[in-house]
Amino acid sequence: MRESLVETREDGLDVLNWYEELSNGYEELYGEEQSRKYIRVFKELSLRSHLTRKNQVILDLGCGTSSLIKFLCSGVSSTAFSYYVGLDLSPSMCFMSRKRINRAGLLGDVVAGDIFRLPFRGGVADTVLSITVLTCRDPLKEVILDFKNLLRNNGLLCYTVLCSDFRAVLEHDFELCESTTSLSQREVLCVIKS
Repeated sequence: MRESLVETREDGLDVLNWYEELSNGYEELYGEEQSRKYIRVFKELSLRSHLTRKNQVILDLGCGTSSLIKFLCSGVSSTAFSYYVGLDLSPSMCFMSRKRINRAGLLGDVVAGDIFRLPFRGGVADTVLSITVLTCRDPLKEVILDFKNLLRNNGLLCYTVLCSDFRAVLEHDFELCESTTSLSQREVLCVIKS
């Protein structure tokens, strides 16, 4: 099992405590930005006719407050999924996610855990999403292979990678990606099919 990278950030940031402190204001600070990203993600899923499949299990890695759920329930894809599982490092974010799932009347779970030490067995999901979680500093090849291992046959992985500037995005090796889409000058959306 790979060691967690949470405590070993080069810049000294304590990620868990930062998100714990941020949790109450997260939606206000980042909700609109995340919504724009989810629109792009669902466009990519639609282009691949991935949303027409029934009874999907969706894993949302680094789910935060599970703002993805409002898109899942918006009619865009509400008939495509049957079970939602969110994973987040922050217990406070997980608590907020659980409340959102309950309010929406969905079947789902939220797990407090680390994306670098995934608590799931392989082949459990039809769709794996990880939006605004990974950076160019992360061991991307290993992490993406772990994410891809979670997919069932014909599953789809959508994730974004944040880099400090656009040159770093361009220099990054996206060899595992089936397609990439620029979301901003700092973030790229990658899609992989199993």
